[in-house]
Amino acid sequence: MTIKEENQRFVVVIEKEIIESFKVLAKKENRSASNLAATLIKNYVEEHTK
Repeated sequence: MTIKEENQRFVVVIEKEIIESFKVLAKKENRSASNLAATLIKNYVEEHTK
């Protein structure tokens, strides 16, 4: 998969059971786990840099 030039890959190490639950939550919202994580991180940064 090609990443847009303005984006960057970010690797996180997390417990297997947490990521599996996260994937289920993302699927319930019809999103990929990656997309949901990126959105949550973006929202967190925006909230905490006001």
